[in-house]
Amino acid sequence: MENKDNPIIGYSAFIFFEECYEYNENACYIADSPESLRELLEEASFNIMEYRIDIIKLNDILDDYGCSFGEFAMEPEALKRFKHVEGLTYTVEPYDNPFNDGEPDLFVVNIDKKNDSEVDKEYTITEILESFRIFDGVYKREQIDAAVNFKEEITPHLIKILETVLADPEKYASDENLNDNTYAVMLLGHFKEFASHKVIFDLFSLPDDLPDKLFGDITTSNLPVILLNTCGGSIELIKSLILNKEADDFCRISACEALAYAVVEGYVSREDVVTFFGTLFTGQETDEVSDFWGLMAIIVCNLYPEEIIEIIKQAYDDELIMPGMIPYNEFEDALKLGKNKCLERLKIDLERRSLDDIHGSMSWWACFNPNIGSDYPQPAAEQGTGLGLGFKPLLEESKIFSSSTDLKDNFYPSDKEQTSSKSQKNKKKAKKKKRKQAKASKKKNRR
Repeated sequence: MENKDNPIIGYSAFIFFEECYEYNENACYIADSPESLRELLEEASFNIMEYRIDIIKLNDILDDYGCSFGEFAMEPEALKRFKHVEGLTYTVEPYDNPFNDGEPDLFVVNIDKKNDSEVDKEYTITEILESFRIFDGVYKREQIDAAVNFKEEITPHLIKILETVLADPEKYASDENLNDNTYAVMLLGHFKEFASHKVIFDLFSLPDDLPDKLFGDITTSNLPVILLNTCGGSIELIKSLILNKEADDFCRISACEALAYAVVEGYVSREDVVTFFGTLFTGQETDEVSDFWGLMAIIVCNLYPEEIIEIIKQAYDDELIMPGMIPYNEFEDALKLGKNKCLERLKIDLERRSLDDIHGSMSWWACFNPNIGSDYPQPAAEQGTGLGLGFKPLLEESKIFSSSTDLKDNFYPSDKEQTSSKSQKNKKKAKKKKRKQAKASKKKNRR
């Protein structure tokens, strides 16, 4: 849903390091003014120069710019501006903060999702598929709603799109205008379509950086849940992708995340998954100097690593895990936190990354919102970074140790932190991969 009158509602803070917006619990935070937002950031986890202050307009909220599924924490003046908008259905509750007296200074607003899922016209399946095919910078909200209505009829066509890509991946990789593979894989993940699992597995098992060329950041942001949703409770292909040395390491790590989420869904026991991961710290899992082990270690940490803690210690001794990616004390913190709390965190993480709200999962992508954040100047040190939008962080209590969410983008060690005997080779490799992740890519679905 788009409102032609697009007033400014308030201001939000984008965290460069985590590539996400500042949250109040589950709600994206919208301040009255840049000044009040800066006051909030003075007590935040990061230095204020590590944030970008974005002007938030009505249409940004309706498009769920921070991926908070229609829930926003608004300061009083921002709420007043929002209330002036007609034709919206929403609820407002004061945020219960026991440390404040008097009038509430923060309100939680939940927008009725019916406001942004209305289909103004009927589409045929042919029209839907045609609208997906060529990228034009416009998010196909109405066509996605229509595709959901035609779920049974359109699913074979979406699978056929992916089969066509698999038959000639170089064609799709070299033509940035082709975009129906992106909509197809996201919708099939949303549909939890088991019949698509094999072709999705095959696509993300392609060698080198072909999956990245075909699907961009989906390989690291959405693939874990797509694999989980389409596996139908069978984890064998997910494990095969993890073990495939010819596949891209980031796809393999996404498969590791999917396997961790399979524990939450009850498809496999935590003990079996942790034991399986424990076999993957031999140093032979990938042919190149890689961040594979460090990224996998973060996932293991979030699963409660009791059974393989000695293997983890040895991996640090063998310099497979870089302390700059996850320090060993985070494993100690996980063990203190306890198994149940670790799994509770993982469940919250999976719920947050769910594809149940397909619009919330896609509409905020930078390719559909090229101007968001441009109305307010960025800090000088951060101008020109090309960083896009990102997912919200886990709940504050979850920051005891590293989140498994979007690990590939957030946990590359700096040059200072790479101190192993292999440092020169490692530095060059890490720098190359870090540039690859951080650069402003022309690929259509880059965030």
